[in-house]
Amino acid sequence: MKITVTMACAAAFYLPAAGFGFTADVLPAEVKAKVSGELVWHDASGGATTRAREETVIKDFAAETGVSVKGDYNSDMTKFFAAIDSGASIPWSFIEFPTKGDFIKARDAGYLQKLDPSVVDFSKIGEGSHDEYGVDVLRYGIVFTYNFDKFKDGDAPTSITDLYDVKRFPGKRCLFKYPQFGGVLESALLADGVSKEQLYPLNLDKAFAKLDTIKAEILWWSNGDDAIRLLSSGECSMGIAWSGRVYGAVTNDKAPLAIKWENSLYSQAVYAVPMGAPNSDAGQAMIAHFVGNIDGQKALVQQITYTTDIAGLDPSSYGNDLAPWIVAGENANKAIEENAAYYAQHITEVVDRFNRWVALN
Repeated sequence: MKITVTMACAAAFYLPAAGFGFTADVLPAEVKAKVSGELVWHDASGGATTRAREETVIKDFAAETGVSVKGDYNSDMTKFFAAIDSGASIPWSFIEFPTKGDFIKARDAGYLQKLDPSVVDFSKIGEGSHDEYGVDVLRYGIVFTYNFDKFKDGDAPTSITDLYDVKRFPGKRCLFKYPQFGGVLESALLADGVSKEQLYPLNLDKAFAKLDTIKAEILWWSNGDDAIRLLSSGECSMGIAWSGRVYGAVTNDKAPLAIKWENSLYSQAVYAVPMGAPNSDAGQAMIAHFVGNIDGQKALVQQITYTTDIAGLDPSSYGNDLAPWIVAGENANKAIEENAAYYAQHITEVVDRFNRWVALN
């Protein structure tokens, strides 16, 4: 007997209304004719990223289609995989996978629908940035971040490996309470002398041994807003945060934060439609609308600096102000791409070991 997954919805309904100021229609009439009702989406971002989408691409989609959009925030994909594995009825018709590794795991397990090429225009997406089941979106930095007010003497940290030098750089370290897309294990190995070329497969024994050396100094965060609050307030002198969150704090709130791309990481979120989606037509249309809504994407990047490979959105077109924050060019060369294939294969064992390590006093 199937059960219904209980939702803890973080975002409000988005209902179509006059005066939104949305962009010109994106979807063909025959696609819009098929969509209606409510779309619940699995939101793996939350906070500032979700707010940016609500104000741009989600608002545009709701206004054009008449579909009400509701976000269900979950900080990782544990709830999604548990629901699918159990055979439960799911509420989601559109999924944001926070990493390519999560997407690959779901795709290879048969948990996703094929995208309909008559709805989703693959010709507008960069080569290698989509397959039959998902579209790469929102490339983001997992960046070393520090509060420069804590280092007024000029001896500021320069690399993610400085997280582990508590003698030279004292203070609490803010890290993501999850082993993937937060650079926790990777930073430990880099600080222990492992080269970026030899980083994967992760040596978990070595990584946790290095993390032991700073465990007493770690403050854990579970969402991007908390990371920024801890770092901006000075509760943490340094840590790892998502690049768009730091950008928003610096730009909007004048937070005393700086980032370093050297040996930081980056990853790629993916949009897809799950098997068993209660409103799969709307899920497919949501992805199609995102792909076609170039103006909406530009507005989104201006707020959160996470870019895509959608045609017409060359990262250089965003201007010099955003260049230091975007995963492109020299920033991408300095940083390390999170290994999606490794995490797709090993995420269960990695999460289990990480959780057991965190629980140990």
